[in-house]
Amino acid sequence: MLKYIRRSLALILMSALLIVSLSTGVIAAPLVINQTVEKQNITSGVVLEQYNRFTTSGWIRTNVLRVDLSNENVKVDSLINPAGIKKTSTVNNLAKSNGALAAVNACFFDTSTGTPFGPVAGNGEFAMANAGDNSDYIATFAIDKLNRTFYQYWKTEIELITPNESRKNVAAYNNYNGYYNYNMYIVDSKWGSTTPGVSKKYPVWTEMVVEDGVVKEFSENKPGIPIPKNGYVVMATMGNEKFLTDNFKVGDPVSYEIKLNVDNSQMQMALTGGSMLVQGGKVAPYFTHSAAGESRQPRTAAGTTEDGKTLLIVTVDGRQKNDSIGMTQAELAEYMKELGCANAINFDGGSSTTMVARQEGDTDITTVNTPSEGLRGVSASLGVFSIGPQGPVDSLLVSAYEDYAFVNTARAFTVKGVDKYLNPVAIDSKDIEWSVTGVKGTFEDNVFTPTTAGQAVITAKIGDSVIGTCPLTVLSAPVKLELNLDVLNTSPGKATTFAVKGWDKNGFSASIHPSNVKWSVLNKVGTVESNVFTAGKSGTGYVSASFAGVSVFCPVSISQPGIKKVIEDFNSSTALSVDLSAKTVTAKYDPATNAYKSGPYSGKLTYDFTKGLQENRAAYINLPGGGKTLDSTATKLGMWVYSSNNKPLWIGAIINDKKGTPHYKYFTKDVNWTGWKYLEMSLDDISGPAKITKVYAIQTTKKKSSGTLYFDDLTMVYSGYPEVAPSKSAVTTVPKDDTYKDRTVSGTDSLSFSVFGQSVGYDKNKDKTQTSMLNSLAAKINKEMQASVVVGSYDNLWPSLKVPSLSTTASYKAMDKNGSRLIQLNTTKGGLRATDYNEWFWFKNQLSSFTGNNLFIFLSQNPSSFNDTKEGQVLKDMLADYKKQNPGKNVWVFYKGSSNSSYMDKGVKYITTAGFDAADFSDKNKAAAKYVSVKVKGDTVTYQFKALN
Repeated sequence: MLKYIRRSLALILMSALLIVSLSTGVIAAPLVINQTVEKQNITSGVVLEQYNRFTTSGWIRTNVLRVDLSNENVKVDSLINPAGIKKTSTVNNLAKSNGALAAVNACFFDTSTGTPFGPVAGNGEFAMANAGDNSDYIATFAIDKLNRTFYQYWKTEIELITPNESRKNVAAYNNYNGYYNYNMYIVDSKWGSTTPGVSKKYPVWTEMVVEDGVVKEFSENKPGIPIPKNGYVVMATMGNEKFLTDNFKVGDPVSYEIKLNVDNSQMQMALTGGSMLVQGGKVAPYFTHSAAGESRQPRTAAGTTEDGKTLLIVTVDGRQKNDSIGMTQAELAEYMKELGCANAINFDGGSSTTMVARQEGDTDITTVNTPSEGLRGVSASLGVFSIGPQGPVDSLLVSAYEDYAFVNTARAFTVKGVDKYLNPVAIDSKDIEWSVTGVKGTFEDNVFTPTTAGQAVITAKIGDSVIGTCPLTVLSAPVKLELNLDVLNTSPGKATTFAVKGWDKNGFSASIHPSNVKWSVLNKVGTVESNVFTAGKSGTGYVSASFAGVSVFCPVSISQPGIKKVIEDFNSSTALSVDLSAKTVTAKYDPATNAYKSGPYSGKLTYDFTKGLQENRAAYINLPGGGKTLDSTATKLGMWVYSSNNKPLWIGAIINDKKGTPHYKYFTKDVNWTGWKYLEMSLDDISGPAKITKVYAIQTTKKKSSGTLYFDDLTMVYSGYPEVAPSKSAVTTVPKDDTYKDRTVSGTDSLSFSVFGQSVGYDKNKDKTQTSMLNSLAAKINKEMQASVVVGSYDNLWPSLKVPSLSTTASYKAMDKNGSRLIQLNTTKGGLRATDYNEWFWFKNQLSSFTGNNLFIFLSQNPSSFNDTKEGQVLKDMLADYKKQNPGKNVWVFYKGSSNSSYMDKGVKYITTAGFDAADFSDKNKAAAKYVSVKVKGDTVTYQFKALN
């Protein structure tokens, strides 16, 4: 809940949200880019709808309970804590303790006392009421015994009636919070079990106990007493105690009346919220109560359709930047109207917003939204009940954990029974008869193994009439397998569970049950039983999984102490900088090719320590990149040092500990050898993870010294995982790509174009190799291609082009040519929405308006690497849906990546091109830089990666 201030006569209470009146038109509602919805019938007359919206402002997740008020098997009522209305509880616990199958939070409440604001009624009687006028700011939602709904601003009066029919105003019913407001208070067992009794604040205190409608006793200036189950207690002070003793005596009849400015004779339940959001089919002209209205927050609301037959109970998740941003109060009002509400009320929101419901066919309730701060205690809430009688099983709900399965793999199904009111019924799995249509296969209990591919319908049946079905798409044999782990670094004896996923030739995937997979271990690095691998004592090797002639391998490395890893090989041809201890010292660093340990270079330090003999003289070589970070388990550092003769030198290194404090450590304090020698130092006294920044030579004596030292293979010794050597026996199956071929195309239905990836700009004077190769590519494109595309964040190609071109460095744009549409998208700010949300609507129009055969989309990056990864998935899903709806069309996506590769995903082909960022590109290996040559003829598309020269 947010901070809130409420007016109640002379009393100012602290609550959740600030009350003011304001106009509703504050922030325009965001436009919807994409929306998904899941629906399930959780009982007869109640549907749970879960919406996930991608909008121009971000993600908004909502949950809607759509309740049929005309259904005689459904009841809606207030939920009150059985321990007392002033005690808060989570919505989950309120639903469970009251037997509801779904619920949301409702009333705003005083966070210091737990007391709800405004009248509350449930099960046909009041649970709490304050004397006062709410008609100017907070509205009450009510349902009568005929299931008619009302949205009204109530004025409430509470009167105590004496035996002679005279009346006396009462401040509140079940709303005493330790502050006496000049009039008497009435509490009953819905308030608590014991009265407050006398206190230092109110030393004169009278409590009149009423049981079965008559005065039972008076308790004057005494501690609290039990509140009768079948009665109530009238509490008085500030002179009102005299009214009680003057007008009542033990045995007298007594009653009270809660009067409203509306007819409440048929009232079943009532909950007070905040402002009306929608009135008479229109958004309220102004809000009488603002719940952090102008900021986007989690929200809760309820409303009914024009005919009054459908109640919509709504939660909006918020304060979750990447998942749900929430709504302003004005946006909530517009949303309630959009859902079909003719009238709607705002309830407490913020961290109170919670919806719970049981899932279809289940008995237990779960939280279906995502509360912003977890489950918190709230006040009176709104519950939905199923009151239909328990019946025999009427239908079955059949489901599988995935919609796809490969031929000849096992897929288990779950079955739940429900009666005619859609309430859960226990069933015996032995009574179920299984069958399938659309494909062939076999059943073993609830496990189906298909033997042919296609669209299957699985049927579960009990007797002749109780039936349930579940669709299943059976894929042909996979062409590629993936494990849940790419690499396994483990420790001796540790068990690891593997899972296998397969992909068919069109990019549709399904998990494969471990029992259908052939498992094995290479190099005796451990054992595997089913899909559980147990590491041996030491070594490296592979775990393999094979199915239908396709294999995948996972490298395995078992940790061991004393692993050596070269962290600086001094093989760069670029000189490193050298710091000197004094002006009298001279030294320089050069890459050396005449002496090295592992080649082709070593680090050569030429020094002169012949001056300034009164102080230490040192030369410090700065390691590249500001130094090398050491593994947290590193115990030693080693380095090869070459000397041509004995020298009075110390060889050391500067190592920063985890706090950044430098430590001066030494490999040796006497160079007393010739040739190469491997030196080591201990790191035991340095807290890691540490970082080595410099290696150096220092002379601490007054002797003159000059000469040359060579350094090579700076090595870290740590407890780690040995590198796994490549093996010819461990080659993962790569699917064959039938579209990877070169050909010549011509005619009015043909098209040839190139795609090149570029991530940085190239200067013609500094980057001569790249510039020359781009010029060669431009000439080739101008001669052989009809169009050119550059994907990435830079484009040095277009100035030399004479053919139409596209580039992801520019704004979004489309080009139609010979039955193909080429679409460039702009994601320079990390996604379409962040760059320009209008691009989304333009792109969707490009899809819907296209009538040709081939659709090509160009991106500067992989959709999965968008700043908002969910947005990237929306794009991929949108293209997959487009392909599903247009199976005869080709949908290809090109983007800049770090490799030249391709893959299929749900019918869509993705091609990534690296350009000059290919891993093995260099001046000596220019052929590694490639472009994509695409050839189109009618509805047939092929491609090849080709060298630029």
